[in-house]
Amino acid sequence: MRRWRSKLFLIIFLGSFLFLGSMSRDADASSIFGKDKKPSRAIVVFVDMSGSTNKARRTVYRNAFDKIYQNLRQGDRIVVGTITSHSYIDFKPVVDAEIPKQSLWDNRLQYEQNLAKTKKNVRKSVDRLLSRKRGTPYTEILNSLNVVDTIFHSEKRTKILVILSDMIQDSKQYKFGRHKISNKYISNVIRNQKEQNLVPNLADVKVYAAGVSASNSKKFRSIQKFWSRYFKESKADFSTHRYGHSLIEFEKGS
Repeated sequence: MRRWRSKLFLIIFLGSFLFLGSMSRDADASSIFGKDKKPSRAIVVFVDMSGSTNKARRTVYRNAFDKIYQNLRQGDRIVVGTITSHSYIDFKPVVDAEIPKQSLWDNRLQYEQNLAKTKKNVRKSVDRLLSRKRGTPYTEILNSLNVVDTIFHSEKRTKILVILSDMIQDSKQYKFGRHKISNKYISNVIRNQKEQNLVPNLADVKVYAAGVSASNSKKFRSIQKFWSRYFKESKADFSTHRYGHSLIEFEKGS
């Protein structure tokens, strides 16, 4: 009888130990992956490589990317690509990396080394891109948005698009710097894009544009109006508060 009681005590003790251990692990998990854990994101950054943005790449674009870089968190995927005359034909990302996630079972030192290496490689590739001195002759923003559609197509993460550009489409077909961007012009462009099945599906994509410029305030507003209508047609989450010269509040409070 005494032996049976000893065994019962041992079973209860071990059960209590395992239960408390489980609670401790849950507490640790809560501290790392708490209920208020922010969702991971797919952040796509497209950089205008046209000759007219050579100076902006070294200043405005670099400052904007610094804010994006500092905002990266566990599980984020970051893709960096270029806006050139060949973006749609032969797109190759400059960066396509996932920020490592830390689990309860990871070696902390190994995780931190992996995290530092990943972020260092991202920074190095982008620095090299923004340091390029020779620009391309055209700015194919519209075609680049179809590449963005492809990147986001199967993404389950929160979708964010950052366009670092003056937002002046300059292609063989559309030259925003020379053309008068009237309501009729905007409607014609959208209709032509629809007829060619070239309007991208950017549903649930939050859009930022930084580095925006124009020859004067009237031209600035007319081009802004074009993108407001075009992104609305693309079903994107676009706001003029996220459209301007600088990337002021990237994902603040998100």
